[in-house]
This record gives sequence, C-alpha cells and structure tokens, in this order.
Amino acid sequence: MNKIIEEVLWAIYHQTSSGFGHPKDPRFTLLDGLIKAVHDLTGEQLTQKQLNSVIADLKKQKLIGKKKNYEDSVLVSLSETGFLRVLNSRFRRLNHKKEKWDGKWRMVAFDIPDSHRKGRNALRYRLKMGGFYEFQESIFLYPYDCKKEIDDFVKLFKLEKYVRFGLLDFIDIEDKLKFRFFRQG
Repeated sequence: MNKIIEEVLWAIYHQTSSGFGHPKDPRFTLLDGLIKAVHDLTGEQLTQKQLNSVIADLKKQKLIGKKKNYEDSVLVSLSETGFLRVLNSRFRRLNHKKEKWDGKWRMVAFDIPDSHRKGRNALRYRLKMGGFYEFQESIFLYPYDCKKEIDDFVKLFKLEKYVRFGLLDFIDIEDKLKFRFFRQG
C-alpha cells in the first residue's frame, strides 16, 4: 500500500504543479482524474476501491486536503506535509537517476543565515539524500536535471533569496565528478 500512496501523492503533485489542476483553483485536482493520472505517470492501474482507500488514508495522515466544489465533484490537494513527503520521495529518486547525461553540471549554492537554520539543514540533508556531490559546505553538484525539485523545496522553506541554481558547461574537477557519478559497477 505504501507504494500506491506514494504514486497517488506524486499524481496529485504532478497534476497541480504542472498546470493540470482544477481551472477554478489550480492547487486542487479532481479526484476522478487521479486513476488516469497514476496510470499515465507510473503505468500502475488502480481500482476505484483502492483509490478511495488511499485517499482516506492520506486524509487521515493529514497529507491531503479534500473538498467538494459547486459541481459536486471532489477536489484534492496536498497539505504542506504531503508536499514535503512528495519532495522527499523525489530527492530519494534523484539518487538513483540513470539517464543519458547532457554534459552539463547542475550547481546548487546557498548562503542561508542562522535565522533559517532549519531550512538550511533540511536543504543540505535533501541534497545529500539525492546523491549530490558536496563540492564545498554550501555548494553541491549534480549531473541531471533537478531544477524543479530544488525550486519546489526552496519555495516550501521560503529560501528563494538565499539559494542559487546554476548550469555549468565546465568545472575543473570534471574527471572526479564523472568517476563519482558514472563509474560502472
């Protein structure tokens, strides 16, 4: 059931963050569309009974909000806790990402003051969880696209003015990075 929960959370996140949310309130998505959304994203086929059970569990765990709209349709959205759970899952998946490399390095650099220590520690933890290379204490490198995950996390913790994202064509330790990320076996 845990895998199904993650897939439904991911489908809600994907629907609302990529502009496929409800036209009147894009933070929400129609419950009716989730079975198809889960199938489109993961290839898994849920039954209505499984979806209803998962939605009840997610609501009980306070990972989603649920409301009826004026058309009597059921709308669901991620709570802040649900959003963080999806992002944690996304960062864990980054650590196992294997795709054709485009030859560019993604750099996340930050200078977050002590007044935002919780967010700084959370960001550093997620970057390490995602398999990023710690170049310096507040500079991390990664070979694959990860901008959406970084942007969403930074926005959640309100760190926009302290975090920078760069796309590098060259870095002088490229051989070391290639060995770290692309070695076989």
